Amino acid sequence: MSKRDCWIGIGTFLVGAYMILETLTMDYMRLMDDPGPVLLPRIVGMALVVCGVALTVGGLKAKKKTERKEDSPEAKTREKKMYVMLGSLFLYAVAFSTFGYVLSTFLFLAATTLYLSSKRTKKHVVQVTVASLLITFSIYWIFTEYLDVLLPGGFFR
Repeated sequence: MSKRDCWIGIGTFLVGAYMILETLTMDYMRLMDDPGPVLLPRIVGMALVVCGVALTVGGLKAKKKTERKEDSPEAKTREKKMYVMLGSLFLYAVAFSTFGYVLSTFLFLAATTLYLSSKRTKKHVVQVTVASLLITFSIYWIFTEYLDVLLPGGFFR
């Protein structure tokens, strides 16, 4: 943990607190025992607040002796991977409405898994492809059949 963790923890705490505040001011039709559309954002907001506090406290307790040097090649590689993942997440969000859920999710899962993996064999590529297809279509099936949620079809509709 480091000073950077403190700042990330504070940012995470603020995002979580903002989510909770937004759900408190959200207007929706209240039914008897139905928590409405604010339940999940409140839970996520509370989890972010808890994680933010934990990161901040852990960063404050960190000792300088145990920190690794941030300029090491390993740290630069991790940082590069973080930025690539952030960029791919942004592209996924853009592709989600354009290409639809199925294609964009499959491509995102397969590409990021292969990028983060250290294996580069044909067998591994096939395993990642099959797993990405199974995950994508399982989630699609659960949401469309059981939860009656329409997922974006993109230009396929």
